[in-house]
Amino acid sequence: MDMQTILLRITFLLQLTKKSFTCFCFLGFLWSQEASIKGFILDSKNRAPIHGANVFAKELGVGTVSRVDGHFILDNLPEGKVSITIAIIGYEEVDKSIFLEKDILDIGVVFLTREVINVKEVVVNSHLELQPKKFSSNSYIVGNQYHTELKMSLASTLEEEVGMSIRSMGQGTRQPVLRGYAGDRLLLTEDGITAGDLSNTSIDHSISMDMISYNSVKIIRGPEALLYGSNTIGGVIDVSRIIDPNARFEDPNFQAILGHESSNKGVFGNIVCNLPFKDNHQLRFSMLGRNAEDQVTPVGPLLNTALTNSELLGSYTYFGKDYRSTFSYGLLNMDYGIPGTPEGHIDGVDITMDKSMQRFSFHKDISFMGFQTLDVDQRYIDYSHYESEKGSSYPAVSLGQKIFSLQNIFKNRYLQFGSLIQYRSFKAGGFYWTPDTKEYKIALFGLFQKKYNDFVMQISSRAEYLSVLPNTSDLNPSNLNANEIKNRAFPLFSFAVALYKNWKNFEISIGTMVTGRAPGIEDLYSDGPHLGTYAYEIGMPTLEQEQIIGLEASITYKSDISFFRFTGYQNSSPNYHISSKMGNCEEEFIDGQGHPCAGADYIEWGSGSTGWLYKYQLEGISSAIIGFESDFKYEMTGKLNFSGSISMIRGNNTLTNLPLSYMPPDKFLFSTNYDLNPVFLSLQFKKVSSQTRLGEFETVTKGYLTADLNGSYVIHSTRMTHKLVFQIGNIFDETYYNHLSRVKMIMPEKGRSVSIQYRILF
Repeated sequence: MDMQTILLRITFLLQLTKKSFTCFCFLGFLWSQEASIKGFILDSKNRAPIHGANVFAKELGVGTVSRVDGHFILDNLPEGKVSITIAIIGYEEVDKSIFLEKDILDIGVVFLTREVINVKEVVVNSHLELQPKKFSSNSYIVGNQYHTELKMSLASTLEEEVGMSIRSMGQGTRQPVLRGYAGDRLLLTEDGITAGDLSNTSIDHSISMDMISYNSVKIIRGPEALLYGSNTIGGVIDVSRIIDPNARFEDPNFQAILGHESSNKGVFGNIVCNLPFKDNHQLRFSMLGRNAEDQVTPVGPLLNTALTNSELLGSYTYFGKDYRSTFSYGLLNMDYGIPGTPEGHIDGVDITMDKSMQRFSFHKDISFMGFQTLDVDQRYIDYSHYESEKGSSYPAVSLGQKIFSLQNIFKNRYLQFGSLIQYRSFKAGGFYWTPDTKEYKIALFGLFQKKYNDFVMQISSRAEYLSVLPNTSDLNPSNLNANEIKNRAFPLFSFAVALYKNWKNFEISIGTMVTGRAPGIEDLYSDGPHLGTYAYEIGMPTLEQEQIIGLEASITYKSDISFFRFTGYQNSSPNYHISSKMGNCEEEFIDGQGHPCAGADYIEWGSGSTGWLYKYQLEGISSAIIGFESDFKYEMTGKLNFSGSISMIRGNNTLTNLPLSYMPPDKFLFSTNYDLNPVFLSLQFKKVSSQTRLGEFETVTKGYLTADLNGSYVIHSTRMTHKLVFQIGNIFDETYYNHLSRVKMIMPEKGRSVSIQYRILF
């Protein structure tokens, strides 16, 4: 790419930035007022106004915070019954059910009672009222729900969410699958920015997050998803360590989690301390450790799946009059195993992952062209990944990347507008001939919403330009044509529209999204063995971007005692990227020498006399994925309720009319929940159907039925809060197989497992 071309593209992007910014600002001024609840929040003891209390309607996904005088206004609310929660650290949470009959309802004064923790007033407004209206299929897992569903991996924590499945190669590599989409077709972020690992490129790459150090998870769909990235057709999974970044402590605060899991003899712990000093300064430290042995199944252990995780994170926050700035730095190490098979490695593969993370975030209340806040987020991530055959002293494959990103977002109540600059440097080593490559990404994005009569309209768009620049000075590809390895550029434009309508107890959401996904470095230039996936992976340097058109409609019913939601969706792509095995083996050998049968394309690999790796290569096909989801909740009494969900997905290659590979089977959940404060119990049954709709090279997986029991017990003392959480998974020790697991030919999923967590806050 010559200098003139680069200058022309930069000029184009600057012009696009100016025009987009002007357009979004103009649309923001078109907003009109909405129905709302207002009131005042005071301290019950001294009647002092409480500044910074969160006021939110969780089911509707809207919220606000109280001002300096304790006054608040909560907008975007439908007529009828609305449940709101008022909460701030240091005070007992208050829940209120309100019936709205007019545009503005004044509920008067709400008094909050102090808890054990003493917290100063929050100077910086968290501006929850600036968040866009949430799409009906969004989920937010926090608080007691997060604690009782918490497991080591992100995928396991989300396992029972509607539309959610898991792909894995053992307990260290469990990855989420949303509506049949995995890897780079869903976006995994931490506080809105990429997690910076390689989990999106391969099933054997662990997600660099141990969930005991986090406190909330969001699944985001609809127009809002484009604020995070373009490859969001499956959705965005956003995790956070801190629920409220404005939390400001007056005294030192300590939290600790200790736990044990029986299915792998695992022990884990996390300690977090917040240390305020002077008036406006606060330090935060977090330490995590986990050690687990091989995963145990009903028929024996799954060998070489032991793991260890460790993490150390520190941050410093300064609270100004109308701004907040935070600097943080962390180190993470994960060591885990991939079980062995005759395909490529008999005894298994050991993987080491190291990651360092630096972040600077800045939030400021502003008054500029109608915008109320500015958020700036800068991050630098250094990630490395090493694969070694079991017993080897040296890695056979090494992968590494460094990522620098800078993002800023302007917000007001009706409009968000932002930009992102991101640089990625990728390096490969060992028996892996993918060239060192650099990526440059520039993105502009925005979202606005407007109320028109009884409808709310929401529109978002995202323009990205990605340059992929491989180092061609020292090419030595094994299976690629060196002449095809050249610079690539991918301009991407994504667009989404949604309409929301509230009518009595019903809410209707309809949305469409047109988006694209640029092929990554690995998609284009991979050329080498990937031991953890039992594969020799070959890219396609001429691969074009993936384009997807999505439609989704949802209807929700809410009453005092019940909640029902029905959602249907369809996603179509004329260029769906898949990695296909180049030939197959029917589990037999020729000439008695351990070579795969005729028709398979493979390379020999030094794992003994029977070692080989199948070759896989990327290609683009035409595809369609349709699905149906439904979930409900019914309150029998104030303490007893029932809930359940259904998830059904169908994926097809529309050229051959054959099923797509690795589509999850139908899933049905039913649970009974008892809230006997301070005791909470939940008994859940999960039925998964047989998967007989098979893609190329797949085999049938039988259905199964499992039962789980979760519970918690809370004790409040003068200075401390104690919480005991227990989980009994697969109560009847059922032998079952996960269709999306790459090790199902070796062992079933884990058997009965008892997990205990002890939490303490003081």
